[in-house]
Amino acid sequence: MSSSLRALFTWSVLVSLAVVASCSGSPPAIAPDAAPPPSTIPTSPAGVFALAGRFDVQVPAPAAPVLAALTAATDGPDDPARYLVDRMIATLPEGPVKTLAARVAPYVAAYLNARLADVAPRFVPGIDAMAAGLSRIASHLGTIETLRIDAGGAAVRTITGARFELGAAPIAVAFADAGLPDITVGLRVALDATGHVKLSQHAHPLPYGALLQLGLDRAVVVSVEPTARDLASALGKLVDCERIGGLVAERVGLGSASLYAVACRAGMTAIASEIEAQIAAIDDSALGLEVTGTAIGFDSDGDGTMDELRSGSWTGSLYAAAARAPIATATFTGRKAP
Repeated sequence: MSSSLRALFTWSVLVSLAVVASCSGSPPAIAPDAAPPPSTIPTSPAGVFALAGRFDVQVPAPAAPVLAALTAATDGPDDPARYLVDRMIATLPEGPVKTLAARVAPYVAAYLNARLADVAPRFVPGIDAMAAGLSRIASHLGTIETLRIDAGGAAVRTITGARFELGAAPIAVAFADAGLPDITVGLRVALDATGHVKLSQHAHPLPYGALLQLGLDRAVVVSVEPTARDLASALGKLVDCERIGGLVAERVGLGSASLYAVACRAGMTAIASEIEAQIAAIDDSALGLEVTGTAIGFDSDGDGTMDELRSGSWTGSLYAAAARAPIATATFTGRKAP
């Protein structure tokens, strides 16, 4: 190949390479890495949080007689009629009628038991349901709380109400609405770099009897008799005192049907008063909770402050004077209050 041809070939190759390079364009720019999402691990625990707690506890000894008082109405061989008749007779005025009625009480009870399906068909299932409901709220305590934490970790925990879990929907009652004081206790809260929260050990009194009475009136009673306002009115609605009064008068043979009907209603009130007195006596003992808590802090908006307390758990014991019983299960969740 001559030198001129060689030069022409070289020039042609260079032109072709230049054209190819111009058509391919510049290489695409590499986009910088996208900014990472904000961290959900809080750096500060400060805030005010609405807490919902649940404590599964053993029924303390001072409360055991209360649960037995309701079951006593149906646990005897000639109950519930004998239970009703004895309470009726106890309210009668002293005199020949009461003396005779007490003497023939076993026979009257047997006579009444045979007819109870007509005059008080709801009494046994109603009493059993109330005993079961009271037992449940006695061992499962729900709380409504506020936890206030400052930037240094000093905190105030305030229990402002109770939640009773019977049926499909829990029933929440604020202490203020029931005339009860809030329960307030100080503690320390620590947040580590992984978002784990520790709540220091602290103890507070527990008005266990007042909570049982509140749950009995606001949850248990209405679950059995929705129109009742308390235990006495619920018991009164479970029996037909007019018909029972007539049957008792017929069997005793002394005293009017109206007299025994009045005694029946008074007996229902006496049963309720007896149980409520036992509930009130529970708080004569020094009952309380001593707990330590853990949770996972969550920052939902990435601003560094804690917005939620998740998977909260309490460990500790329920104390009654010197006796202590470990808490079976105790959980809580919290969300920053608006």
